[in-house]
Amino acid sequence: MTTREPDPVSEDELHAFVDGELAPERARAVEAWLARNPEAAAAVAEWRSQNAALRQLFAAEPARRDGLGPAPRRDWTAPPSSRLRNVVAALVLVLAGGTAGWFANAALAPVPAGLAETLPQASRANYLVYSGEVRHPVEVGAEEEDHLVGWLGKRIGRELTAPDLGAHGFSLVGGRLVPFAGKPGAMLMYENGDGERLTVLIAANGAHSGTNFRFEQAGGVGTFYWIDDGHGYALSGALSRDRLLRLATAIHHQQ
Repeated sequence: MTTREPDPVSEDELHAFVDGELAPERARAVEAWLARNPEAAAAVAEWRSQNAALRQLFAAEPARRDGLGPAPRRDWTAPPSSRLRNVVAALVLVLAGGTAGWFANAALAPVPAGLAETLPQASRANYLVYSGEVRHPVEVGAEEEDHLVGWLGKRIGRELTAPDLGAHGFSLVGGRLVPFAGKPGAMLMYENGDGERLTVLIAANGAHSGTNFRFEQAGGVGTFYWIDDGHGYALSGALSRDRLLRLATAIHHQQ
């Protein structure tokens, strides 16, 4: 008996997903597909960011070009329309150098060979997909921490402990198994009293011995990542660089 592959997800369907126009059942299927396709998840997050930026941009009354007073106010608080989606798509094409072309060629693009090249993107994608989840952000909750770290550690091939970030105000929510470069990866999620969330991605790659901390910022999400003893670590969150650095340092010291 063969397992039926899920239906492919088109670019138009991803736009509909961003706009909240998919039926709930199909939206869940697309969400699951995005969890297995971090590059597509990153693009979806960028579209959402552009939607939010445009709504914020047009929230204030713009001046009329003829100088005769304010232009009529538009209702940008409603869910994004197809017209707004087209504007966003055009803006992304200008800013990102062709998102539509990216999606069309994603399946043909070679996967970077180096762990350091893929870590920040995968970490950011997982953060964007799961940090906003209310009911199912993780597979195994913090109340089963021993089972969680034992299970994930076995899958990624190393003894694993969940870093203690309590001194920084963050507590463990739980974790889940995620794909990374064709291998299992471990994702741990943390949350503070203000509802801010962080994700930590840990994945094995014996071809790399070590790197210093590196930082990337994209779409409002910062990521510190490093490689130590053949394992990659990446911390992602919508926090300032300084806060993330302190958290990343704490994680590094505990591994």
